[in-house]
Amino acid sequence: MARFTLILAAVIEVVFRGLPAIFGSPAVAEIFNLEFLPGFIPYVHAFGAVMICLGVLFYVASKAPEKHLLVINIAIMRFALGIVAQVGSYFQLGGLHVFWWIHMAIDLVMVVLLILARSQAKAHEAAMA
Repeated sequence: MARFTLILAAVIEVVFRGLPAIFGSPAVAEIFNLEFLPGFIPYVHAFGAVMICLGVLFYVASKAPEKHLLVINIAIMRFALGIVAQVGSYFQLGGLHVFWWIHMAIDLVMVVLLILARSQAKAHEAAMA
């Protein structure tokens, strides 16, 4: 389960967050029915680069999750902070586009899966010792 969850996290970060952000443009914003704000493009592109790096990190860790508990903890923190950011945005803006609710739901599912994966990886590590 830990391997699958880390691979899923890698795919989410690279395909659904990293690539759309790194190639952020009016056309990409239109695909997702989002407002395009040119002043934010330097931040969006940098965010995409970070998401791709995290995706690669998660994929590498999926090869031996029991040896990469720190990466699993980083993944839990990343997705949990995504939820916190969305909730903070909701209260600051007074509402969120459905696109962001979907991201929050994905983050919530990933936090649960990663916590379960961490338990499994810890048990496997203890059995190996």
